[in-house]
Amino acid sequence: MTRPSELLVIVAYGLFLAGSARSFRTGGDRSSRLIMTAAVLLDMLAAFLPSIGLQAPLPLAEERKPLVAAAVLTGVMVWVLFGTCLALYFAKRPGWYHALVLVIEIVWFIDVMMFMYGAYA
Repeated sequence: MTRPSELLVIVAYGLFLAGSARSFRTGGDRSSRLIMTAAVLLDMLAAFLPSIGLQAPLPLAEERKPLVAAAVLTGVMVWVLFGTCLALYFAKRPGWYHALVLVIEIVWFIDVMMFMYGAYA
């Protein structure tokens, strides 16, 4: 059964994809950046739900813990990359901004797949 935090992660990823698609079409306008920011913040909320006691931690088999730990680190990397992405936008580097948005899409997908595989395989 899917837990609320996993649904939030999937919704956040879909929201990020929608914001990034809009960003590619509009050159990174404010609404697309706000959509992507909301997606990243939603992902952060989903990651911290077990830490703040709103959801029980996921019981994991011992052999799956390294994969889930790698997924968590990859998720943090996505947050850092997004911060860098916004810095590039405000530094007026649109080519690098869009390239990094594309990298974030790919890294976030890998992150979600690693976590789901580690948690449920």
